[in-house]
This record gives sequence, C-alpha cells and structure tokens, in this order.
Amino acid sequence: MIDETTFAGDEASAINQRLREYRANKKALDELDKSEKSELEEVRNFYAYKRKKINEDNDLLLTELLGFIDYEHGQTSVTTSMGNVQARTTKDSWKWGGKVNQRKAMKVLPDSLLKTVTSKELDKAKIKEATTITDDGKVILNETGEIVDGLSGVKGGKKQAVIRLDRKED
Repeated sequence: MIDETTFAGDEASAINQRLREYRANKKALDELDKSEKSELEEVRNFYAYKRKKINEDNDLLLTELLGFIDYEHGQTSVTTSMGNVQARTTKDSWKWGGKVNQRKAMKVLPDSLLKTVTSKELDKAKIKEATTITDDGKVILNETGEIVDGLSGVKGGKKQAVIRLDRKED
C-alpha cells in the first residue's frame, strides 16, 4: 500500500516548486518591463535632444539665409543651383479660445462684431478687421482701445524664410 502522507507531501513539494518558478518568472517579467521602460525613455530623450539641436541649427540657418535677401531693393527671393529661398512676412495668428473665453470676449465686443446663427457667436472676420494684436498677445478694439478679455494672438509682421530645395541632390 502507498503511503498517502508521502504522496501528499511530494505533491505539495512539486506544487511549491512550480509556484517558486512562476514567482521568479513574474519577477523577471516585471524587471524586463522596468528595464524596457527605462531604456525607451533614454532613447526618446536622446532623439528629442538630437531633434532640438537640428531644429535650432535650422532656425539659425533660416535667419542667415534671410540676410542674403535685399529687401530694400525689392528682392523677395534668391535662387541658386541648389534651390530657392523666399522671404515671407508672417500674418497675425489668432487664438480664439474655448467657449468660456469666447463668452468673455462677447461681453466686451460690440454687437456688430458678433453674428447669430443658432446662438450668438464671434464673427471672426469682422473681429480681425476691428481689432489689433499687441506685441504681448493682447487683442485691443481699434475704436475704443479696450482690451478684449478672452481673446489673444501672436502679432505677425516677422520675416520668415521658405525654402524649396532641388530634388536632384536627394
């Protein structure tokens, strides 16, 4: 006859051995996940740094390229065998904000600058004509000089370079 205590003890020992292995595997998976996350973050940081440096270099190059265009004599672009550099002036860039900010602006703006479709909303085309964006991004009514709370923007008028490279070099 088989001793049941020995058999039950052997079975419990076998189960515990497999549970130990399972726990070790789970721990190894957790460590792999941590290591992968850490390494991915390092890789992302590395490429973000490289992109930032290249973009900074390109910004400097664009500024230098604009210096080759003679605005005073009406020149707007320069073309070479490698491509074309064209100077453009930026336009004002509007930040209309969300519904809350637009409601704030509606309290200040005259009715002539609002339109009603199903409910009152900003008439953006008229607002652009009737206001000015300051250097610090505030929007001011031209007629009254009042600041329009809830609207902001980026003042245009800056020179920027647009580059078209010849495809032959690629």
